[in-house]
Amino acid sequence: MSSFLNTKLKSAIQRPKSSKQKLQIWNLIKNLQSRQLPNFKQFKYLARFLTKKEKWIIKGLSVLIIFCLLFLFVRLYFSQTIEIPKNGGEYAEGLVGTPQYINPILAPVNDVDLDISQLVFSGLLKYNEKQELVPDLAEKYEISKDQKQYTFFLRKNILWQDKKKFNADDIIFTIQSIKDPEFKSPLLKNFEGVKIEKINDYAVKFILEKPFTPFLSSLLMGIIPTHLWSDIPSNQANLAIYNLKPIGTGPFQFHSLIKDQKGLIQSYVLKRNPFYYGKKSYLNKIIFKFYPDFKKAILDLKTKKINGLNYLPKDFLSKELNKTISQKDFIFYPLYLPQYMAVFLNQQKNPLLKEKSIREALALSLDRQRIIDEALDQGGKIINGPILKNQVGYNSEIKKYNYNLEKAKQLLDDAGWKLKKEEDKKKNEIKGDSKIEIKKADENIANFFLYKKNKELKIILTTVDQSENIKVAKMIQTFWQDIGIKVDLEIIDPKDIQKETIESRNYEALFYGNNVGFDPDPYPFWHSSQAQHPGLNLTLYSNKQADQLLEEARKISDLKQREVKYFKFQNILIEDLPAIFLYNSTHAYIIDKKIKGFDIQQIINPSDRFIRIENWYLKTKRKFK
Repeated sequence: MSSFLNTKLKSAIQRPKSSKQKLQIWNLIKNLQSRQLPNFKQFKYLARFLTKKEKWIIKGLSVLIIFCLLFLFVRLYFSQTIEIPKNGGEYAEGLVGTPQYINPILAPVNDVDLDISQLVFSGLLKYNEKQELVPDLAEKYEISKDQKQYTFFLRKNILWQDKKKFNADDIIFTIQSIKDPEFKSPLLKNFEGVKIEKINDYAVKFILEKPFTPFLSSLLMGIIPTHLWSDIPSNQANLAIYNLKPIGTGPFQFHSLIKDQKGLIQSYVLKRNPFYYGKKSYLNKIIFKFYPDFKKAILDLKTKKINGLNYLPKDFLSKELNKTISQKDFIFYPLYLPQYMAVFLNQQKNPLLKEKSIREALALSLDRQRIIDEALDQGGKIINGPILKNQVGYNSEIKKYNYNLEKAKQLLDDAGWKLKKEEDKKKNEIKGDSKIEIKKADENIANFFLYKKNKELKIILTTVDQSENIKVAKMIQTFWQDIGIKVDLEIIDPKDIQKETIESRNYEALFYGNNVGFDPDPYPFWHSSQAQHPGLNLTLYSNKQADQLLEEARKISDLKQREVKYFKFQNILIEDLPAIFLYNSTHAYIIDKKIKGFDIQQIINPSDRFIRIENWYLKTKRKFK
C-alpha cells in the first residue's frame, strides 16, 4: 500500500495543475508520515508549490534574515571584543644629517647619533612619559644621607645583543671610558671628581666629592659592553667598527646599513631585539634614511617613501603644506623641549655692551611676541629667565623687560648717544674659508645711527645658518636699528658653530639656544667657572653672589630650599642682564597617521620621542573582553 501511495504521490508532484490538486497532494503526504513539517529532502520540492510572488517573498525574507544574522554577529563581535596591537610592520623615518658615532658616550654632539643610540642602548636610568627618572638597567638605587654615595642594584636577566651577559663590569668600564681624556667623550665633565666601585657582579657604587643633586640625570647615557670595547685603545675609539655596527641592550639592534659611492650612509636599519629585558616593541624594524636638507626629506614624506620626519622646521609649517600633508596622512606633534632661545652678550668682545643702559635698551626694543607670531608661526612662548615653567625654581614674578621702544630710545639718549646720518651700503663679505657671512646694516632700514664722542654704537649679531634662526636674527636686527643701533649679521655654518664660534667665544652678541635638561641646574650655564670651553657660560658672566647661590643650590636635595636659592640667583642675573631671554619653542615632529601608540608631549632631547617606542604599532587584532 505504501509503495502504491509513494508512486502516486511522485506522479502527482511532477505535474500539479490546480489548487485542488495541491491540496490532495498535501493530504496524501499527511497520510504517508506522521510529522506535519517536511524533512530536509522534501524541501527540494517546495518551489513547485509556490507562485512567483511567493518565491520572491521567500528570497527577500531569506536575504533579510541572513543580513540580520550577520549584523547581529558583527555587532556582538565588536561590542564584546577590543582592538589591540599585534607584532609586525616597519617604520621609516627621515633624518637630516648623517650618523658618525652610534655610541652613547660619543653621541651627544650629534642629534642623528643620539636618535639611533636611544634605541640600541639603555642606561642605568631613563625618563618615563611624565619626565620622571625611573630605573632601567638598574632594578633600584639608594642614596646615602650625606648625598655623596649612590648605590645601584642591577637587573640580572639582561643580555647584550650578541647574547653575552650584562653585569657591573660594563658599568665600570663605561664610566672609566668617559673619564679617560683620550676617549674624547663629551660627557667627561659630568663625571669629574666621581669615583665608581664594584660591590659585586650586580651592584655598583658612585662616590662624589661633594653633594650634587642633579647627579642622577648624568646616568641616563647608554652603557657600552666591556667584552667588545676593552681591547680597543681609547685613543682609537672613534675608529672602531662598533660605532656604526653597535651592540647594546636596548629594544632594537643593528641590522644593516647602505652607503653611497662616496661612503656616506644613505639608510640604516634596526630590527627588534629578541633578547630585550623590557616590553618588546610591536614593530619589526625601524629604517632611518638620511638627507642633506629638509626639502628633499619633505618630498620623500609626501610620496610615502618615509613615514615620519625627526623635525619639521617652521618654514614648512605653511598653510599650503598643511593642506597637502597634515590633513590627509600625517599628524604634527608639537613636543615641548626644556630649551630656551636667547641673545647672549659678550662684553669682553664688545666693550660697549658693558654699559647697562645699552643692554637694557637692547632688551626693551625687542618685540618678542611679534617674533613668535611671525618667525615661529606662533610656535613658542615668551620667557623672561633661564628657568622654564614647571621646572624647579621657576619664578613667574621675575623682573621683565617688556617691549617699550620709547623707553629704549630714552635710555640711550640719557646715556649721551645721539643719532647721526651715515652713508653706508649693504655688503656681503666672506671671512677666509670659514664661510662666515657678514650682512651689513640695510641702507633701506635706517641710515641714522647712534654716536657718542664720534664712536659708533655698533653690534655684530651672530647665529647659526638655520632658517628659523636667520628669520629671528633679521627681526632682531630691524628692532635694534629702529632705535639707532647699527647691526651686522654674522651667519655661520652649523658644522662650524661649535669650534669656530662657541668654543672660542668669538662673538659679540650670539642668538642661540640652551637645552637645560630635566634638572634645570643653572650652574653649567651661569657659574663663572664655566666661562671658558667646555663650560656653557656663553656670556662669560661672573658674579660672586650668583656663584655662591648656584654652588649651594646643587648641594640641596630639598626642592623648596633649592627654589629659594634659584629665585635669588635669577633676580641677580636679570638685574645684571648678561643675556636677553626671548622664547621657548616647540619641536615639531611629524609621523604617518597609520603609526599608532605615540603619546609623548614633553621631551628633554629630540631623541626622547622614542621613549615609549615599545608602544608604537602598525597592525592590530581583536580579542574578547
